[in-house]
Amino acid sequence: MRQVDVYVDQPSCIELHVQETVRIDRLQPTADGYVAAQHGALLAPGVTQVPLEAGLYHFRTLDDAQLRIISGGVQMASLIDDGTGDPDPEPGGPKGHGPCGRVPTLRVVDDTEVTP
Repeated sequence: MRQVDVYVDQPSCIELHVQETVRIDRLQPTADGYVAAQHGALLAPGVTQVPLEAGLYHFRTLDDAQLRIISGGVQMASLIDDGTGDPDPEPGGPKGHGPCGRVPTLRVVDDTEVTP
């Protein structure tokens, strides 16, 4: 399973291309850490544009996905969750929970980057 954390510092828009139903959670800080609350409706397989306000979000996927940053200020971190509680499996160790135990890939496209 791949967990994707999305850090948004200004109103932004992303496009997710997923092969399964995905839930995006907005993480709210509390005195004891964070509380996750579902952000919008579940995303059906396919391509969906998602507007995001400033904040911290995350989603998990068992299959390959593509995240395209359309506008705004978005940074990402992605980890592989092998079910052991360790963020990344060791080489040769457990693999993902996706099809055939394969670790899902995440492709990121940033349309906001300006080339000189």
